[in-house]
Amino acid sequence: MSKFYLTTAIDYSNGDPHLGHALEKVGADCIARYRRLRGDDVHFLMGMDEHSQAVLQAAEQNGSSPQEWVDRMAERFEDFWRRLDCSHDDWIRTTEARHREGVTALLELIRSRNPDDLFAGEYEGLYCIGCEEFKQPAQIVDGHCIEHPTLELIPTRERNHFFRLSRYRDPLLERIRSGELRVEPAIRRNEMVRLLEDGLQDISVSRQRLAWGIPFPGDPEQTVYVW
Repeated sequence: MSKFYLTTAIDYSNGDPHLGHALEKVGADCIARYRRLRGDDVHFLMGMDEHSQAVLQAAEQNGSSPQEWVDRMAERFEDFWRRLDCSHDDWIRTTEARHREGVTALLELIRSRNPDDLFAGEYEGLYCIGCEEFKQPAQIVDGHCIEHPTLELIPTRERNHFFRLSRYRDPLLERIRSGELRVEPAIRRNEMVRLLEDGLQDISVSRQRLAWGIPFPGDPEQTVYVW
């Protein structure tokens, strides 16, 4: 018997579940059921992302506190999965204590092993609320995010904590090319290699102006991005 871990995207709780959510989860559920029939030890995880500016805005627009809003959405999503008879083994919410504790422990572990992997810095750029991230020039067309062309990009400058992702470009490339780190199918492996060959930028892992979230360890003025 082999272990098989399957996870889906965790869904934003800024609106009701819809057909797009069902498409991914039903497909994942088919994979999980097939692997169980093969005799594999399957752990199938689904969940809900409850910490984002979009969720905070949805709560405010509906006259609710963020926690009241995400509790309401969680009930709707859980009912949706029951109706679809999804066979997931766990369903996690980012407001749960176990998730908050896990995120905090991970950041503290990174800091203890490689202290300079996390560093503070100023970031200035165009921020997309839909993506919950700063956009690079290649991701902008006619002044709008290519993923959310109806939303205005917000010029933003703030202090963030960053993860030194650029340090891991060469080790990742080496492991993918050697087969130690398997990426399938081949078209996705080649896509990942091209992405790495173009270089990796250090990424922001905190937000200064969003109070709804998990406090960043050692800096209560910042919340962890995005979880």
